[in-house]
Amino acid sequence: MDWIVRPIRAVIFADEQAFLWIKKKLGLTEYQMAALVWFKGIIIGLLLGWWLF
Repeated sequence: MDWIVRPIRAVIFADEQAFLWIKKKLGLTEYQMAALVWFKGIIIGLLLGWWLF
């Protein structure tokens, strides 16, 4: 069950422990994690923009 909850927490709440868990599980570098955070921000921003307007 942990493999479902942690990624969802990471996407929605930006939990540092969840991001570190994803980084360790996928073997991502710091730059790849930064790209993941940037991409997450773009997607959530677009969804909020579409939903609000």
